[in-house]
Amino acid sequence: MRITAAEKTDLQQILQLQYQAYESEAHIYQDDQIPPLTQTLADFIEESQSRTILKAVLEDGMIIGSARAREGNGTCYIGKVIVHPDYQNRGIGTALIRELERLFAHTARFELFTGHRSERNLYLYQKLGYHIYRTEPVHERLNLVFLEKLMYQDGRDALLAAFQDWVAFAVQLQKREELYWNQPVAPGKWTLRAVVSHIMLWDKYFYEHAIDKIYRQEPLTLRHTDYDEFNRKAQLYSEQTSITSLAEQAIFYREKIIAAIRSLTDESYNKEYIDADGHPFFVAQYLKDFIPHDQHHIAQMEEKHGEQR
Repeated sequence: MRITAAEKTDLQQILQLQYQAYESEAHIYQDDQIPPLTQTLADFIEESQSRTILKAVLEDGMIIGSARAREGNGTCYIGKVIVHPDYQNRGIGTALIRELERLFAHTARFELFTGHRSERNLYLYQKLGYHIYRTEPVHERLNLVFLEKLMYQDGRDALLAAFQDWVAFAVQLQKREELYWNQPVAPGKWTLRAVVSHIMLWDKYFYEHAIDKIYRQEPLTLRHTDYDEFNRKAQLYSEQTSITSLAEQAIFYREKIIAAIRSLTDESYNKEYIDADGHPFFVAQYLKDFIPHDQHHIAQMEEKHGEQR
């Protein structure tokens, strides 16, 4: 698979893919008149005049994914990130967003939106460092959820300092009793121990398959993972592991990542690497993605802590 700019001759195929991809959204919201399903080819051709449109293409020329974006007032607005139903959960949506972020890296922020019940979309966007900043009601069955990602312009030291906040927080968690660890961070959400397990296992995965490989100058073994399955395993691991061990592992893997990145030469730090799926990987972008992810979960846990004071 490769990701390139779409051409005018691709628009008909991309529009058909759009119809396929949004059928599931129409089912969720019980509305077959959502704009992506009613857009005409003429509308799309007109829209393409003011958008950057990407396509994800197989070797045989079949388009299996697409995304589009426009720039305005220092913001890159991302829209219609679509993947063929048969090729979902393979990292294609992530790769499309990453490529748009690379193309518009000069902007101060990125923005996108989805429906409030589109849980997989919300999870993916938040996993990539996007945060909900407002919602907009459309009708009784649909609220649009707008997410943004502020781009860090800081150097390596500033990013690592922000990345190290998780260590300080985990140290404080060690002082909390087990009853606190076993409570959900919010109604219907994970327990604190599950959140810690979630962050720790992502750190472990990226350390073993990317950061340590870069440090040792070995090929990356990082691959796209099924987020639902990964999170299920994280929750199960949290239930089988003591809070002492969870906290220690959380600190251990985060400090290993920080030490490895800090020791890299500037050339190694700034180099473009290729993961095992053939997608580009940048150390700085990895930090920029996970710092907001940390901040999101830390805010949840601090709010819970405040309630119990």
